Amino acid sequence: MRGLSAAFTTDFLISFAMVAVILLMLGLIINLYSELSNIKMRYKRMMGGSEGASIEQMLSAHTTEVNEAVKKYKSLQGQVDVLEDLMRSSLARVAVIHFDAFEKTGQGLSWCVAILDRNNNGVVFSSICGNETERSYVKPIEDGRVASNYKLTKEEEQALRQAMSR
Repeated sequence: MRGLSAAFTTDFLISFAMVAVILLMLGLIINLYSELSNIKMRYKRMMGGSEGASIEQMLSAHTTEVNEAVKKYKSLQGQVDVLEDLMRSSLARVAVIHFDAFEKTGQGLSWCVAILDRNNNGVVFSSICGNETERSYVKPIEDGRVASNYKLTKEEEQALRQAMSR
């Protein structure tokens, strides 16, 4: 009986170990099933989109939106280029010099104004004032220089230098 009892105990222990392994595997299967259900729910939510659209529809809509934004950007970039060209040719640099054209007046009534764009093109206006007369002059400026058939006075040159340095 002793042999039978030892065999019974060994069989019992093996059976108990197998039941424990089966229960452990059953627990793992339930855990995996729960995680799989959770993943399926998240997948359906993602594929369904927030408003019932699939992810493919959402990506298609997003791609269309991005393409429209790129077209708008290119259009705006063209407008910026036009505005930059206009800005370069707009009058942007001004300098004013007051001076005494005649020694006896002493009131600084004469003046000259240099008005230039960003390319140093523009004009120099001058007004020479005396006690009884006044003369006005306009001289064109291109690339920071007066045309060859004109000559600048020292005051006009000073106004031109000041305007170009701004």
